[in-house]
Amino acid sequence: MLSITFKEILDSMYDRVDDLDIIVPSLSEIRSRLPLSKVSSCVAVGCGYGLLDRLFVQNCMPSVNEFIAIEPDPTCAAELRVKLPKQLPNVKKTVVCEETVQSWQGPEYAVDAVLLIHVLYYFDPGERLALYQRLMNSILRSGSFVFILIHPHHTSGEPSAYRRVIHLLKSSEECDEFVTDREVRDAMSSVGFQLCYEHMYESHLNVEDPDDAFLSLFLCPEAGWSLESVRQASKLIFGDSKKVRHDSWLGIFSKV
Repeated sequence: MLSITFKEILDSMYDRVDDLDIIVPSLSEIRSRLPLSKVSSCVAVGCGYGLLDRLFVQNCMPSVNEFIAIEPDPTCAAELRVKLPKQLPNVKKTVVCEETVQSWQGPEYAVDAVLLIHVLYYFDPGERLALYQRLMNSILRSGSFVFILIHPHHTSGEPSAYRRVIHLLKSSEECDEFVTDREVRDAMSSVGFQLCYEHMYESHLNVEDPDDAFLSLFLCPEAGWSLESVRQASKLIFGDSKKVRHDSWLGIFSKV
């Protein structure tokens, strides 16, 4: 049986999406518009091996001196332990917690920022709301920020290519893992956060010659889908396309 690691799935995805080329040049604007210079502590939830999380810290929060990474995948967590001190040389303290955010005890002291970068897909709506509430109640101090980056599974009101693939695989159109910018705004607002910045980036996903690592992104262990069924569904949706729209939405919220 073919075994593909979570890190291999992430690598394949980052090779195919143009997130970095689109988002990173805009981060200096965020730094100029928001009071981020005093952010000294940051938690990254479900950060994989920290590629985008690190770039947000370097470009938006240069004064961070404590960085806590929460990542349950053992391979990614091991890489974080080795590379983070070198990649973030100005950060005095880096901590890697190899666990889920649900099992994480929380920081010793309330922090200045939390990064939720491409992680909300792994929570159902109730779990997302519980996470937002926990951030508000016990993780963040007043005046802090939450950065949320997602590929919204609806773009401009139209189902994304990702969602259409999932619909072919599912018997029901109800799918908890779908997350939209509107849902995030409404849920964050409901627990007391204020939206202080948002931007929708027009980005694209390379779907040419999909390999097993890329197709594994669509697998749902609970549903029992096979890699071959995912391959057939993606072929029907993507057709002969080389790229599909795969927009990114960034929302930054503050705890007043």
